[in-house]
Amino acid sequence: MRVLCISNDIPLPANSGGRVDVWRRLGALRAAGHTVALLCWADQGRGEQPSAAVMQELQEACETVRVIPISRSLAEIARRLLHLWRWPSHVAARWVTSRGAELERWCSEFAPDVVLLDGLYGGAVATDLSRRARVPLWYRSHNIEHRYMEAQRMRETRVARRIGLAANCLGLERFERDVIRRARRVFDISRDDAAYWRECGMAHVEWLPTLVDEDYIARLEAAKVDQPEFDILYFGNLNTPNNVEAAAWLVRDVLPHIVNPGLRIAIAGSRPSDEMRFILQQDARIELIENPEDMAAVVARARLLVNPMRAGSGVNLKSVEMLFSRAALVSTSVGVGGLPPEAKACFAVEDDAKAFARAIERSLAEQVDEELIQMRATVRMVFLSSEVSSFFGARSMPGGVSC
Repeated sequence: MRVLCISNDIPLPANSGGRVDVWRRLGALRAAGHTVALLCWADQGRGEQPSAAVMQELQEACETVRVIPISRSLAEIARRLLHLWRWPSHVAARWVTSRGAELERWCSEFAPDVVLLDGLYGGAVATDLSRRARVPLWYRSHNIEHRYMEAQRMRETRVARRIGLAANCLGLERFERDVIRRARRVFDISRDDAAYWRECGMAHVEWLPTLVDEDYIARLEAAKVDQPEFDILYFGNLNTPNNVEAAAWLVRDVLPHIVNPGLRIAIAGSRPSDEMRFILQQDARIELIENPEDMAAVVARARLLVNPMRAGSGVNLKSVEMLFSRAALVSTSVGVGGLPPEAKACFAVEDDAKAFARAIERSLAEQVDEELIQMRATVRMVFLSSEVSSFFGARSMPGGVSC
């Protein structure tokens, strides 16, 4: 097939769960023999222009690539505000920046068999292009987005960001439901979220697991050490409100119950916010590993991995990657949300701070159970990119278009 993938964000550098999920799926589609075009946006108001190396890597994976900048200029914001009566702010941003980009001609020249909307916010553009090209629209859901964004809004402490999130929450549930109804097929990252939408009458929503590619596994294996450098590791992006909240709960509520001055604790991730830096300074045992070049090399150096997430939907990609390590695993129930039961069983799961601390202490004191190791090895097969490549290669949809 010829697949036009429309992603909220540029998928490289793959330094967040959403970007990693998109990037690995592009690789799986290519491995399954499909030809891919990529349309995405780069938020230049909050990030850098994509480098030549990033563009080259994208072009090697895709037949054609269009990256549209979001500048956050006053004129652009004004045009976005004019569309708030019908679309959430993030959707409107991608619509107004796409005007004049000659996307219809670009799409026509690529001649897709299907438009794959990978994440919600390119939805207005994706719906328009699939209609004009007269091809089916598929949707990859990363969250129950209206719930996820409301949770982020409630936790955001920066005033400007909170206002932006409030604008995005306007009409978000209505838009999300409309996209799901319009899509011929919906592939949800989370088993729990897929069940939620089916209970809402969306029978065409099915679970498609996130991916862990062979390259990540190889790097994890190559970086393993006989004597781990860290006793406890938490990793992920270090700026979104739910991740900041998770780190705050770990530092302020959990770690005080573990009275061990020699404990080696690492927090690793991208773009730590000022609030995150302040939180991590409150326990002298914590080492901040900022913007690591290769997270697999950090994960391989830990005895125990924790996921203290307190809010969210979809699937925490870090929990899936944790399954591929040799470390013991401790998580909250939110941290393992959306995973199949056999994957959840690989974690010690606690939501009370003191119980979470006791689970950490037990896991550090004991050897990882051999039966649990075998269970984890079996569970990993669900998330291998080779398995998902087979999914895309073998399935078919109404209308005769292979998937």
